[in-house]
Amino acid sequence: MTNKLLLKTLSIQNFATFEREVVNFKTGFNTIIGETGSGKSLILDALNLILGERADKKLIRKDNDFAIIEACFEAKGQEIQNYFNDIDHPFDNNEIIIKRVIYKSGTSKSFINFQTCSLNLLKKITKRYVDLVGQFENQKLLSSNYQLVLLDSYAGLSEQRQKYNLLYNKLQTLEQEYEQLLIQNQNSLQREDFLKYQLNEIEELSPSLNDEANLIKEKDNIIRLQTNSSSIEEINNHLTEGDENVLNKLKFIQKKLFNLDADEEVSNHISNAISEIEDLSYLLAKSFSPFESEDQLNKIIDRLDSYQKLKRKHGGSIESLLNSYKSYKDEFHELKNIDNTLKSYEEKISDHKEQCYALAHDLHKARVKHAEKLSLALSANIQSLNMKGAEIVVSLKELNHLTKFGVSHISFEAQTNPGEGFFPMKEIASGGELSRILLSMRKVLSSKDSVSIFLFDEIDTGIGGDTALKIGKSLIDVSSSSQVIAITHLPQIANFATNLIHVEKNQIKGEGEVRTISKISHINSSNKKAFISNMNPIQ
Repeated sequence: MTNKLLLKTLSIQNFATFEREVVNFKTGFNTIIGETGSGKSLILDALNLILGERADKKLIRKDNDFAIIEACFEAKGQEIQNYFNDIDHPFDNNEIIIKRVIYKSGTSKSFINFQTCSLNLLKKITKRYVDLVGQFENQKLLSSNYQLVLLDSYAGLSEQRQKYNLLYNKLQTLEQEYEQLLIQNQNSLQREDFLKYQLNEIEELSPSLNDEANLIKEKDNIIRLQTNSSSIEEINNHLTEGDENVLNKLKFIQKKLFNLDADEEVSNHISNAISEIEDLSYLLAKSFSPFESEDQLNKIIDRLDSYQKLKRKHGGSIESLLNSYKSYKDEFHELKNIDNTLKSYEEKISDHKEQCYALAHDLHKARVKHAEKLSLALSANIQSLNMKGAEIVVSLKELNHLTKFGVSHISFEAQTNPGEGFFPMKEIASGGELSRILLSMRKVLSSKDSVSIFLFDEIDTGIGGDTALKIGKSLIDVSSSSQVIAITHLPQIANFATNLIHVEKNQIKGEGEVRTISKISHINSSNKKAFISNMNPIQ
């Protein structure tokens, strides 16, 4: 078998009447037998825990703090390896280990390949490969969506459905994006006002990395000049402003030289000295103008404050501020062009929808054709199981809307008594009849399905000896492509088993009390005939 799981062992510890037992399973048809109340159903309960069912602390054996159920599966096929790698639970040596621990507190833990996992993941994994067919179980086979998948597999339409699914998923994505654009468009006016305000606020500052750095440098220069102002003022007092300044003394000297009728060269020197002092004083005064520098400093500080305000508002740095500006501008541009974008999406959605309907209609026609063949095959199978006159009809209704499976709605309906009408399979009242119908479906479809382990619980309920023989033969047919594990009390069915598992219950004396314990034994081929002959046959 390719891409299949096989259950190899089931270890049970401190579980109800079991102390510590290991059940060995084989490929093909495995049968669990034993007297009523021996513990056969407990093995099914343990398997249900492996399949992800919720744990009941009442199943912990008396005087123990916990119970452990562990299953070892053999994995065959690259698809299974890839699947477990994708869910981050890889395995080695083609073995998958699933373990459940139940505590007296009511809590439990789940493990896949020695890593913890959720119950939901455990259910998802096991339902992909394992199916329980029992009287009152909600089976995958009773799900209309799953029935469509099986019909497509039976008809060889899986590739056609996958092609449709890819296109349908793309349509779904486009429609979701279109809905988001519609919501965005509804809020666009309010959003545009917001974006305009943000853009204007940033554009008014016109920020840049160099600008802020230059402002800081200029501010530092002005503050430094202000710090040196007292020295400059003192120098000017000595030069021109003070009572005893250099300029007045030079002018006094000039006047004296004039009275002395000094020659022209001396007069020129003193005049030049006076002019140099006046120029020097002017240059010093110009280099520091308290009114001009104060006004300039205030402007610089105001602009730097604007920088700080916008940086705090937009991420704390010039880079984040500039990124916000670009983002706002891009969004503003998108809002202005949203009508064109919506129109483009409408055209794409219309085109994808048209293609989806075309593929879905072709798929539906092919399904209708093969549904008739499947109906005949299933009817023949259930009639071979002593349900004379019973029929199964696989009917398809064409929907007027698309689903992930196309435009088909499938219904598996059964008529168990001729002339009494067809009813959906889930409404079949008789557990024995439903089990036989599900078995027939498995016989026809098992080789087409990803499920590779089938658990049949009390499939022999309410049937006679001849029917039991036919059910046994059908179980053998199913086991040719999948592993079958069935609980039965009929020797006619047990006789077909390739692996016979016997459950026996005994009472043992402990310290002051009698305890019940269930034991597992594996009946080998040499003892099988004698063992089965001791079972009570049903005629």
